[in-house]
Amino acid sequence: MVRSLLSRLRDWIAVEDADERLEGSGEAITSPQHRRSPEAERTLEEAKKRADERRNEER
Repeated sequence: MVRSLLSRLRDWIAVEDADERLEGSGEAITSPQHRRSPEAERTLEEAKKRADERRNEER
């Protein structure tokens, strides 16, 4: 009786093809700390350029 109940429960929970339940863009999932918008990337690049220019002026 318990075996049949467990068997039914497994069948009810089981997914025949795991790929069918996965949805998404297919891109790697990254930590929010490592994701940046293109605008943020541009801002960081501009800040880096300004810092480099200031360093060059100080020499």
